[in-house]
Amino acid sequence: MILSDDQTTSPISTIQTSETVLLPYRFNQSVLKTIESFQMNPSALSYPDLTQLPFVWLTFVLLYLMVMFSALFGNWLVCYTVLSNRKMQTVVNYYIVNLALCDFLIGAFVLPSKMLELLAPSSWHLLNNSICTVMAFLQTVIVFANILTLVATCFERYFAIVHPLKSRMQQSKRRTCRILIAVWLLTCFGSLPNFFSNSHAVMHQLDSDYGTIRRRTCLSNFESNFRTAYYTFLFVAFYLIPLSLIAFTSFCIARSLLRTSVLRRQGSLLRQEVNRRKVGKMILIVVLTFTIAWTPYFLVSIVTQYMSENFMEKHNFYFTMLCINLFAFLHSSINPLIYATMSTRFRKGFARIIRILLCCSSGTPSTNIGNQNSFNEQVTSSRGSIVNGMM
Repeated sequence: MILSDDQTTSPISTIQTSETVLLPYRFNQSVLKTIESFQMNPSALSYPDLTQLPFVWLTFVLLYLMVMFSALFGNWLVCYTVLSNRKMQTVVNYYIVNLALCDFLIGAFVLPSKMLELLAPSSWHLLNNSICTVMAFLQTVIVFANILTLVATCFERYFAIVHPLKSRMQQSKRRTCRILIAVWLLTCFGSLPNFFSNSHAVMHQLDSDYGTIRRRTCLSNFESNFRTAYYTFLFVAFYLIPLSLIAFTSFCIARSLLRTSVLRRQGSLLRQEVNRRKVGKMILIVVLTFTIAWTPYFLVSIVTQYMSENFMEKHNFYFTMLCINLFAFLHSSINPLIYATMSTRFRKGFARIIRILLCCSSGTPSTNIGNQNSFNEQVTSSRGSIVNGMM
């Protein structure tokens, strides 16, 4: 991630004992020297941050935990619903499962790792250099795999709705699997510098009238010029260009949905067209929520690479980072709700699984077995042909 280790504006950047204004962390000297100088002078910095207030800290902890559990459970439901029902294993649902996998990994790994950095007291000793290095690598892979999967999904819907004949000839599950494998390999390659950067866990203390907090933050060992060039490359190649492609395909899909009438079709062709439109609208909403949720994060990430000053140098670094990260992570918990709201098959699949789980927790094995059999029968029954993009 571009700002995954709080590198650009971290308040521990340059320590000045005569001033309370914090200078931006631009790696004018090596990270190791900065760490050594800080360890030799571990005095508290006078730096006000709202997270120094206990009730603000507790509020963020509760909100992050709520988003984490909803993302884990909701996206597990999505994956299980598709993988347990062969009738739902269509090409578009393969992309949706990969999106759900990315969102699940965000809830299982990215979100907890940000909690360790931004909320966990340094006295817990949960971060070390090795963990920071792995975190920087995997966070970049997971988040950008999410973006590239959205791009692939938009192109799949673009061809299915705007060029349906070409889509029928080219679409296949094997081709979809190759595309998804390429997505993960490409993001792994783009994140390799994070893996070889040998990140460092730096402990620091911030003190103000609000209170005192002690945190352990991950810092990447990048040279200044390479750092700016690398994060600019990530922003352009893995966010700006994909977002432009998403905008283009979404515009074409929306225009086609508004212009084309389904009344001229009859029978199975009418059902196919109606379902293609439903899936297209659902993907558009997923794209819109992603753009709204993640744009503040990426804008802050790239702008702070080039700004000589910003307000986080003086106050509320942790509060700001917690807010924009939480806003981004909300997208991972919202997606399953979008699927359930706009897809009858997902909604019914979620309901059946939840009923089974409730029966298991109530300790009624006979009812559980009956419901399991009913579930298996219903998910394998066909209430209509599953066609291109039908859910």
